[in-house]
Amino acid sequence: MEKGALLQVAGLTTAFPTRRGLVRVVDDVSFTLAQNETLAIVGESGSGKSVLCLSVMGLIEAPGRVVAGAVRYGGRDLLAEPERHLRALRGADLGMVFQEPKSSLNPVITVGEQICEALYRKHRLRGAAATKRAAELLDQVRIPAPLQRLKQYPHELSGGMCQRVMIAIAIAGDPKILIADEPTTALDVTTQAQTIDLLSELQRALGMAILFVTHDLAVVAEIADRVAVMYAGRIVETAPVGMLFRQPRMPYTAGLLAAVPDPHAPERQRLQAIPGVVADPAALPSGCAFHPRCAFAEAACRAAVPTLAPLTKDHLVRCVRAETGQISHPPTVADTASAPALLRGAASAPLIEVRGLETGFPVRRGVFGGTKTWTKAVDGVDLTIYRGETLGLVGESGSGKTTLGRSILRLATPRTGTIRYDGVDLVSLRGEALKPFRSKMQIVFQDPATSLNPRMTVAAAIREALQIHGHTSSDEAIVALLEQTGLSAAHLNRTPGAFSGGQRQRIGIARALAVRPEFLVADEPVAALDVSVQAQIVNLLDDLRQALGLTMLFISHDLGVVRTLSDRIAVMYRGRIVEVGTVEQVFNAPRHPYTAKLLASVPARDPERSRRAARGSRAAAEGAATQ
Repeated sequence: MEKGALLQVAGLTTAFPTRRGLVRVVDDVSFTLAQNETLAIVGESGSGKSVLCLSVMGLIEAPGRVVAGAVRYGGRDLLAEPERHLRALRGADLGMVFQEPKSSLNPVITVGEQICEALYRKHRLRGAAATKRAAELLDQVRIPAPLQRLKQYPHELSGGMCQRVMIAIAIAGDPKILIADEPTTALDVTTQAQTIDLLSELQRALGMAILFVTHDLAVVAEIADRVAVMYAGRIVETAPVGMLFRQPRMPYTAGLLAAVPDPHAPERQRLQAIPGVVADPAALPSGCAFHPRCAFAEAACRAAVPTLAPLTKDHLVRCVRAETGQISHPPTVADTASAPALLRGAASAPLIEVRGLETGFPVRRGVFGGTKTWTKAVDGVDLTIYRGETLGLVGESGSGKTTLGRSILRLATPRTGTIRYDGVDLVSLRGEALKPFRSKMQIVFQDPATSLNPRMTVAAAIREALQIHGHTSSDEAIVALLEQTGLSAAHLNRTPGAFSGGQRQRIGIARALAVRPEFLVADEPVAALDVSVQAQIVNLLDDLRQALGLTMLFISHDLGVVRTLSDRIAVMYRGRIVEVGTVEQVFNAPRHPYTAKLLASVPARDPERSRRAARGSRAAAEGAATQ
């Protein structure tokens, strides 16, 4: 063991057998983790981050296996330990928070039972003692009314609360090391900020080391001490967080940093996307795996795989240019193609006018559902969207954003109010009378994996949309749509399962645009995407808006993305619009305490900024919002 290291991973290689032979998904990875340290593992989806975590925990299932390397903890090589010894270490010394809490928690067992199970396995607690400790754990992870929550099932909790339950289970055994695999992915900014603060507090209280896996570099700036960047199964750069952000020496790292939207940018800027997709581990290019996507690639990059070489004691880089040429962020590009919102809005008439809109859902209470009440998801909303503009709609999960978007499209039925589309009240229309407006209004859903039929090819999915509305459905027309969204004829006969998340989102966009709509609702279309893919999709939507003259309602909890794409912003809280203004007004001079709270919750992009100050500003905004 290296002196001072709590965990030492050396030459770890994990492979899976395929028709093309044994494929290394994690390839010769080495790092150390010290007591009380937070090491962030970052990279795009497919870079091997989650497989690395499972390998450290000894959770790789057959036919996959660790084929080389060592994982040393407490003087023991965990890879050489029998399964019964590893089972005793998991939860007690090694805790793990999995990426998707809703799918990691058992849906038919109460939260309390699941926490008590962990307590029994690690401390042999049961009965009243286990229940008391479980409530203490929920209180420790800041879940209100813990005794009540213990009796609830995962589906009765929000995504943020389920994530906290997973953290409570992970710390039930007082672990020395906590592995957190994408714990903030797809969470809204306030829940994300609360999760970051919670992990930091638990680390100080319990003396844990944290291995934090993410693709969000803005989160890394807030929580990490050191960063290891992974690409195609290998670590390509590692450094202290401040050094990495100030002076990235690997082009891939610089590309990831440049793709992060800046909510505090002085003017609207086009995001810098990394071209292409992550290299397939079963068909890696010769030399550096990143060179087909690298703007700095040269002949030496294709000749041989570069080694992870030290530039300084703490800064290691896998790049032939690391010493010979400075790698910097690509220059930011101001979005000068779009007219400012005030000029466009003043020159154009309203396309969508919402007045007094209320949409609710029935809730049945009692064992047999005897009592029926209504919960208001949208509560008296007034909103105007001008022709040709992009209106950003922001707010926490559960604030009613999606229901408002679906109500405008008449995919949810309003109880009261009016929705005028170009002067026509859509609420009063039924059946065939609505059909002409269906082709004028379309939606891009949040999760393309569930919104696309897994059995239909791309051609069939788009052809269906064209035929429903009487448009030409020839292969030539479909290919033209695909090319418009960055795909090609080669993708026509593939099903959604053959595509990455970003490619599936492009298919969803192509299907929505197939009927040539005037108005598009984009409902969290980049929520769970990597920053590089997110940049590609955001730029694509902005390009299509300008090329096709679209009017857009862009729903998101990511304020950096909203600033990049929107002309005006509407802030939603508990079913109501609490503030509307231009981007500059909302970001530079918010008038409502809730807006200030959202802005204060945005992760700091500058790791040199005091994290204590960041938490203080969030606490101050939280207090103001509750007054």
